[in-house]
Amino acid sequence: MRHPHRFLLLLPLLSAGCQQRYPEDPLFGYSRAVNTDGSPIPGATITLERAPPAPLDPAGPGAPPTFSPYGTSTTQANGEFTFQVLWGDVEENRPDTYIQYRFRLALPLDANGQGTFLSFILNGDVELPALQPWDARLAVSDSPQGPTLTFAPAPPTPPLPPSGKLRFVYFHEQGSSAPQEVQVPTTTPEAIAHFFSGGLPMWRQSGVTSPWVPGPHLMEDFASPEVQLRALSLGEWIFSPVGGSWSATSFRQEWRTGRLALPAGASRPISRGAACQPSLSGECPWTDGQLTPVTISGTVEHGPPESLVITLAEPTHLRRAVIRGLHFESTLNGPERVRLEGSVDGQQWTPLAEAVVRTFEPQRMDLDLQSNAFANESSWDSPFQDERLAPPREALVFLDLPLQTQEPVRYVRLRAEPDYQPGRNLYLYSLAELSVFP
Repeated sequence: MRHPHRFLLLLPLLSAGCQQRYPEDPLFGYSRAVNTDGSPIPGATITLERAPPAPLDPAGPGAPPTFSPYGTSTTQANGEFTFQVLWGDVEENRPDTYIQYRFRLALPLDANGQGTFLSFILNGDVELPALQPWDARLAVSDSPQGPTLTFAPAPPTPPLPPSGKLRFVYFHEQGSSAPQEVQVPTTTPEAIAHFFSGGLPMWRQSGVTSPWVPGPHLMEDFASPEVQLRALSLGEWIFSPVGGSWSATSFRQEWRTGRLALPAGASRPISRGAACQPSLSGECPWTDGQLTPVTISGTVEHGPPESLVITLAEPTHLRRAVIRGLHFESTLNGPERVRLEGSVDGQQWTPLAEAVVRTFEPQRMDLDLQSNAFANESSWDSPFQDERLAPPREALVFLDLPLQTQEPVRYVRLRAEPDYQPGRNLYLYSLAELSVFP
């Protein structure tokens, strides 16, 4: 169940000695606009945008917000700029919840499609990270192993301003009788590779480093693939000026490159066109090579299915499996694992591969900026029409798995289970494609 308070960071601060504010009271924010090489961008007009609160949906936000211009600011010779918002435009008290409006700053994309934006909430005067695009220098070259991507390291973590400090939380470590004060660090950006074919997501992989060869199974036989790099940092900064009120901001900074074309893939899976169970009318949508996410339908009596089985034309030794765009139930209570199993007769199953795809430590959730409400809602905020960078518990799963088959198999079963409760199957909600290769 979703917590009735949207953003938990600022609530304690608002009650921690803050003075009475009025709707017409001004708040100020400070940032800088700089080029990829760090040189300032003087005389640029920066537009501040604001988004209304998302509807209170128990299932969570499901669509990008509508940002509209709120004000503009002009950068100084050193690239610095200041913006002003009114307290009455920042927060709203409703009978059922406390709402904060999100704001957004962005630089226009350069000739290479590189850009960055900031999405944030605030409750007073704050400093924000600099708007500096990532000089990724993404390039594609040929190699004996296939197309090779080269690129610069991910942007550095936004530095904490001298006037700011990190949020801290208290919690009990296992075996400790006294609560520990722990700071919540700004998350470190890492390169995230996004592949597309026909405009649909084909692959996503975090933490890639240069040089990187995607590999023939990952590329499959998709036509006109493209690649893009992105990076993300989430932070919560607190400011406490002498003689002044507490203030704080939660921010999301994303960086992105443009898309580059890749050679078409040439590795056709043996599962192409295979039948599946549960089945829909006509061709199985999870082996058709179309990349369109399709709901895995269950029954009214039993709910969503707990496994998906594909049937090959004949028993085959399998070496590789690629899972694209899997969405399944999340328990938020420890590691969750995806399993592939094989069978000759559809009755006796043997392991083929497994992978832990989501790890949670409930006792440390307050330290995980990826899991808080602001990270969830702001994940829709890209002004560049990029796909959503969802929090880990909601992100679609992409896996490239080596398989271990002692005997040929005709049936391949996909399921997921929580580590803390082996044997319990998690519901499967949707999938784009499941491919296996001999």
